[in-house]
Amino acid sequence: MGQSGAGILSAHGFSLALPVSLNHLQGMVTNLFKQSTKIAALAALGCLSNCKKADAPLAPADLKFKSIAVAPFAAPAAGDDFSSITWGTAKAQPLATHEIQGEVVQGKLYIFGGFDVNKRPNWTPTKRAYVYNPDVDTWASIKSLPQEPNGSNFGGGTHVAVTTDGTDIYMAGGYTSDAAGTGQIFGTKQVWRYNVATNDYTRMPDLPQALGAGQLRYLNGKLHYMGGADKSRVDTKIHLVFELNNPAAGWKTLAPLNNAVNHPGAVVFNGKIYVMGGSHYQNEDAITQRTLQVYDEQTNTWTNMADMPFALDHILSSVVVYGNRIIVLGGQTGYNTPGKQVFAYDPATNVWQVLAPMRAAKSAGVAAVLNGYIHYTGGNFSAINYKGTPVFNTSTPSIELLPSADAFVRNGSFGTANYGTDTALVIKGATANNYLRSVYLKFSLQDISTVNSATLSVYGKNIDNTNSLTLSSFGIDDGSWQENSLTFTNAPQPAAGALSTAVADSQPKRINFDVTAFVKAQLAGDKNASFVIKDASNKNITVQFASKESSSNKPVLIIR
Repeated sequence: MGQSGAGILSAHGFSLALPVSLNHLQGMVTNLFKQSTKIAALAALGCLSNCKKADAPLAPADLKFKSIAVAPFAAPAAGDDFSSITWGTAKAQPLATHEIQGEVVQGKLYIFGGFDVNKRPNWTPTKRAYVYNPDVDTWASIKSLPQEPNGSNFGGGTHVAVTTDGTDIYMAGGYTSDAAGTGQIFGTKQVWRYNVATNDYTRMPDLPQALGAGQLRYLNGKLHYMGGADKSRVDTKIHLVFELNNPAAGWKTLAPLNNAVNHPGAVVFNGKIYVMGGSHYQNEDAITQRTLQVYDEQTNTWTNMADMPFALDHILSSVVVYGNRIIVLGGQTGYNTPGKQVFAYDPATNVWQVLAPMRAAKSAGVAAVLNGYIHYTGGNFSAINYKGTPVFNTSTPSIELLPSADAFVRNGSFGTANYGTDTALVIKGATANNYLRSVYLKFSLQDISTVNSATLSVYGKNIDNTNSLTLSSFGIDDGSWQENSLTFTNAPQPAAGALSTAVADSQPKRINFDVTAFVKAQLAGDKNASFVIKDASNKNITVQFASKESSSNKPVLIIR
């Protein structure tokens, strides 16, 4: 893709005289939207047209270039420059509950189980499950949880560890109902997959022992189960892994946690697993923890990073990623003492920030980012679905850089083909010849003096089906490649270890990767930042982005 249009796109927060194209205007409008919730902005329609067709032959179900329209700005844009959240409410859950678990798939929030409010004062799990659609603000019942024992009006679980691969939802361990449906059992070996597309469940290989109140995270095609407690409610440092593409291997043991905790929070960020808080012991004996434990898959090691501002537990499903920060909402500061606190952690600086508190003290609910809003629903036998609007700090200027070069490469018989003038960038993870495609982008940092944060932002979607797909970004030290000569055969190889991951689905949108640490290093070096984006899990799904030759929605590197 040619050299025209490279350089600084906009510098938000101060005046900069540049010719303004449609894509430039969209970036400015996005920033203006952050600065005032009263601004109503619509982006112009753009499409990825005139894409190169000369790389045939292709199977009919293979690469299909499609137009991508820009959706109206209807929600805050994801960023990391806010210190408070304005809280309102959305449609309440159908049933009040506590100790629930949930995950977001394809823009919808799925919640499962928890304690049954109708059986209080007994602590009995429910098998009820629901999905929330933020676009129409409605809840709907989905198929009940399958955990055993179960019966006509009992079953399900609480304290279940859940995660998603962007397509389905996985559940491991937890507290199940007793056989009478009047109490709970403190641990199970059961592992289940909720199949979102078909609204049913598939039994998976059991954990090696009964566990509950632990964490489950998906990373690079694997499920990681960490921490919690055994059936006798003794805390454990256990760390197990299950490879989804090799189920016959079962669960294997990896490096244990540094601190054995139950009821911790966890997220995956930049290709690493972050486990925060939790407690030693339970109920009246609980001692809440402040630790932040970070797992590096490349070295199979845990590292303790900066402690949280104060100790918390009961945050199993209430930690989210927003922009370049990890946000922890609510949680218990002591036994039966929920709090309003909101913390933000910046992995690039290893610094925690205390944000403005929530509207109500909450614990053991589910937090989610939906359409740019932060939701907190359920917990403490409440049905309220709080909806938070981040209040962005408008004094922080940002600079958006267009690529100096971008292209995609393809293997097999297309290994010497160049796609440097295409208006689309294509990714497809595959093990078969002729199908694998990866995207290369390069940015000049010559006009940049300081980097506090850096976000690689591309616009596109999954063009094959409605599934979500986790994409990985990698840094390239060799920035000598040129877009008009780049091919699969001569493409430079990325450094080991993903810089960050992000999810693409069937909805066209900005897909953002945190690349702060790499960009800082490149600024101190040759002042060129090159990246590869690819599907490291080889799911055989085609994702298409707008290139810098597209009429709109070009890739940008956002520097703050």
